[in-house]
Amino acid sequence: MNSWIEDESDDEESYDQGSASETQDAESQTSEEDDEIDLENLKLDDDSTPKSLYSSKSGITWSSIPYPSKKAKSSNDTSEKAGPTKLTEDVSSIQDAFICFISEKIIQKILIYSNMESTRNIASNEKSEDITMMELKAFIGLLLLAGLLEKSKKNIKSLWKRSPLESPIFKATMGRSRFEKIISCLRFDDKTTREERKKTDKFAAIREIWSDFEDNIKTCYVPGPYVTIDEQLLPFRGKCPFRQFIPKKPDKYGLKFWLCVDVQTYYVFNAFPYLGRQPDQERQTKIGASVVLELLKPLYGSNRNVTIDNFFTSVQLAKELQMRNLTLIGTLRKNKPEIPMEFQSNKNREIGSSLFGFQDDLTLVSFVPKQNKAVLVLSSKHHDNQVDIKTGKPIIILDYNKTKGAVDTVD
Repeated sequence: MNSWIEDESDDEESYDQGSASETQDAESQTSEEDDEIDLENLKLDDDSTPKSLYSSKSGITWSSIPYPSKKAKSSNDTSEKAGPTKLTEDVSSIQDAFICFISEKIIQKILIYSNMESTRNIASNEKSEDITMMELKAFIGLLLLAGLLEKSKKNIKSLWKRSPLESPIFKATMGRSRFEKIISCLRFDDKTTREERKKTDKFAAIREIWSDFEDNIKTCYVPGPYVTIDEQLLPFRGKCPFRQFIPKKPDKYGLKFWLCVDVQTYYVFNAFPYLGRQPDQERQTKIGASVVLELLKPLYGSNRNVTIDNFFTSVQLAKELQMRNLTLIGTLRKNKPEIPMEFQSNKNREIGSSLFGFQDDLTLVSFVPKQNKAVLVLSSKHHDNQVDIKTGKPIIILDYNKTKGAVDTVD
């Protein structure tokens, strides 16, 4: 699991991505080194005498004393348990499970659009031969098998070689020329109308199919009481108007997706691509908050908790989620105006000490993991200043660490 805690000064609200074909993603990139706190054998310093009130640049005042009307300990009121829905509870085979996500409806659309492309590209002296549903499913199966055998990046010709090292199932399923013909005309939309749709949507070539897939993943499974939101970079070096370059990632080049993942089962409940600024879109602001609110729409009113890192977290977002009956645990960037000066890193603060602030239904904690270093975590789920006796860590931070790594597990 990654080690996430680091000081950052960038603010996601200043980020604006244009329409370049390749971008180096800086401020839309979530933090990779300032999320998890793994500090053993540290003890809380109880000798300090905190102030009763702390003021911030934004005008928010934090109290050092928990409000007596708040819950004595953290809890989630949702009774939802992670598991299949009625639509999928009887699934018993791999094929049935696959069809739950890539449904017959999706495959039928791909078949129609691919045959349209095949007809457009056929020469006048050639005979049109439509792709059949059986062929398309066999084609998809071979693609999945190539990935399973870690041969998805090999030359297609090598998969049809008569070699004892190659799987005979490829040439037994279909001829190589037919496979190449299908892959050359494989389409996910009506290409004749794509240019018009691209004027307002960079994702036009796959938007329709992706929307159907997105609906399927949300209706097939119910997430538990805890979800987490983070980014995922899918490796890709082809031509694409929203391909990203992120130097800190292992693959560096790829397509970035925002994911909402169930903490208990690592199920991807919701996802959408990061496209930068659309052709007709104005300068983007508050990207992090927008991503969280969009991904959590299906969960509004469910009393679930979302765990996020400092790219997304803000006091305003926490309050917006509260109005939708959702709670939040997230690290905060040190440049947020809602943070009092006393909560920032300071060489005079004791290692292992914690400073708590309470405001309405929010709790802010500043924990010192090492000299001149402060970890800032905001929670609308916790309402007290409990600290684990054994480790000296605030309970908020322990809960953050328990619920943050689901997207990394998906990776």
